[in-house]
Amino acid sequence: MSSERTSHRLVRAPNPKLAIGQIGGHVKMGFPHPKGKRTGMTMALVSALPLAPGSDRIVLAFMDRSEPGETFDYKPGSGDNLVVVVPMQGIGLSIINGVCPGDWKGAKVMLGDPIAEPLDLDVDPTALDMAASDAWVDLVDELGCDCSKLGGYPLWANEPLDIDHVMKTPHAFHHRIAGDLVDLKLGEGGVVYVFVDEAGTGGALCWQQAS
Repeated sequence: MSSERTSHRLVRAPNPKLAIGQIGGHVKMGFPHPKGKRTGMTMALVSALPLAPGSDRIVLAFMDRSEPGETFDYKPGSGDNLVVVVPMQGIGLSIINGVCPGDWKGAKVMLGDPIAEPLDLDVDPTALDMAASDAWVDLVDELGCDCSKLGGYPLWANEPLDIDHVMKTPHAFHHRIAGDLVDLKLGEGGVVYVFVDEAGTGGALCWQQAS
């Protein structure tokens, strides 16, 4: 196992031609917005990002935000969220909201500078004692990776989830969406985590608030 992983901070693209994907908005062509299994309502697009830098496939993550007070989209596999991996060709994205009641106006994004995330970050921060927890937070702050990013470690805001166990199949962390680019209205410190399955065709999504 490598002693570190490389992630890329997601930043706003100053020019749409520089964008590699987006947060929020909606898919206007190439893939229909799914409907929540529980509500039957159209889901909101959370993010559309390449499977890997330079990939010709894109990871689309959706959440059912039609009833925010009753939603279970913080639970992977609940049916109130969906992650799919599809060919990028033919996918059209818009940053304008309006597709469903709970969506958000989007932001075109590009990759920022790479961040070398050390193995020390790959721990359960909720299990650390006070001194170790402070050191972990200091390391995150120093690296500047507690942000919206592609790759690296999840950097859980709360108790880590065993995604493989919940979804009953291996998954790899793909990206996280914090509140630095788009306010997803998930409460104080709300962060979305997106994972891709071993087959590279789908995935899982969950979100957390800071403890």
